[in-house]
Amino acid sequence: MHPNADNLLATRFDTVIYDLDGTLIDSARDMGVAVSRVLADHGLPPISDHDARIFMGQGSKVTIGKAFAKNGRTLDDVALSAATREFVRYYEADPVSHTTAFDGVADVVARFARLGLKQGVCTNKFERPARTILGHLKLMPPISDVAGADTFPVRKPDPKHILMLLARMGADPGRAVMIGDSIHDAEAAHGAGIPAVLVSWGYTVKPASELGADAVIDRFDALPDALGRLAVR
Repeated sequence: MHPNADNLLATRFDTVIYDLDGTLIDSARDMGVAVSRVLADHGLPPISDHDARIFMGQGSKVTIGKAFAKNGRTLDDVALSAATREFVRYYEADPVSHTTAFDGVADVVARFARLGLKQGVCTNKFERPARTILGHLKLMPPISDVAGADTFPVRKPDPKHILMLLARMGADPGRAVMIGDSIHDAEAAHGAGIPAVLVSWGYTVKPASELGADAVIDRFDALPDALGRLAVR
């Protein structure tokens, strides 16, 4: 660890915004269980954990559409909306049984809190289950706010999803950074005019190193040093 990493990053950044699924938490199993229950209701086989990981990231409706498409079924918008509501009911009933924080997350979040950094989550998961999970994993607090897919009229990759969360947190976009795992996080961050750091273990088909991030980390505890290096660019 760079001895001055904390001082460097705190000089440049005062707000850290995180994506949730695939960045802070491994939630694929619980998501997959809920998706598979919807598929079973429609006479279709379950999806794998791998499928759950690559179907996530653009919101529940897209996830459900991809799950049906894998089984050769295309739903019209009315049917897709109904299936998505089924999924939300199943998922919100139990979003935490198999969900864990990735190694190093709790320590880094606590470390940033000691530095006085504001911390929020900007996710395409609905806000209610996101808050439930963060509370269950004792990450909220120190994380103080959540913008979900249903919080504002927009969602990632629209940069306003991040900017509206920053405004609600009373944060300066000029001193913020986005931590995510996908092209949607990188695009939303850069559209908002803030740097993007991506994790290499996330829920994305294309490697994080190919998504145009300002930095990529292979362990969550490498984040403070990565932010320190960004601070002196």
